[in-house]
Amino acid sequence: MKINSPAEDKIIVDLTKQDMLELDITYEAMDYSTIETRRVIWTVLGEAGKHLGRELDPSRRMIIEASPKCEGGCTLTFTILDGRKRTAAQKHMLRKTDDGIICDFENLDDLFRAAEETQRTGFAVQSSLFELDGAYRLILGCSSDTVKSMLSEFCKIRNCNKLLLDFTNEHWRMIVSDNAIESLLNKQMKN
Repeated sequence: MKINSPAEDKIIVDLTKQDMLELDITYEAMDYSTIETRRVIWTVLGEAGKHLGRELDPSRRMIIEASPKCEGGCTLTFTILDGRKRTAAQKHMLRKTDDGIICDFENLDDLFRAAEETQRTGFAVQSSLFELDGAYRLILGCSSDTVKSMLSEFCKIRNCNKLLLDFTNEHWRMIVSDNAIESLLNKQMKN
C-alpha cells in the first residue's frame, strides 16, 4: 500500500493486487452500499491516517474515487470536502472511473501476439473481446501509458467512452465477456 497526500484535502492510496487480496475485495466488487467496501475504505483510511500522522475520520464529507490498475489492484483517491461531518442524509459516494481503452485489431494474428505480449510482461488486464466482419475489438479495463505503448504496435487504440461501449455491445458479436486475454492464451495452448 502506497500512501500519498499531495494536498491537505487529498489522499491517494495505491493498492497492489496483493493488497486487494489481503483486504479481500476486487475492484469490480467495490460498491459503497456494501459493508465489505465500507470496511475496506475504513481500513485504508486508518492506515493512511497512521502513515500521514493525522486522524482521518471516515464520517467526514468526502468524495472517494476508485481507478483500476492494469497490473491488478486499484488507486483510491479521497478528496475531503470540508471539516464538517456528514449528516445522516448525506452519503459517501464511491465513484469508479472507467479509464479503459479499446483496441481494434485487423486480424487474429495481431490479437494473439498482443495477448502474448501482455502475458509476457505480467499485466493482469480485465478484458472483453468482440468480433465484427473479421475485425476484433478488445476492451481493456485500464489505460496506463505502458499498456497503450505495448499494444500500439498490434492495434489501433482509442480511449473508452460510454457511446463507443454501447455501440460495440449493440453491433459487435461478443466472443469472450471476461478475461478475454487469458481465454485466448488458453485456447492457443490447446491448439
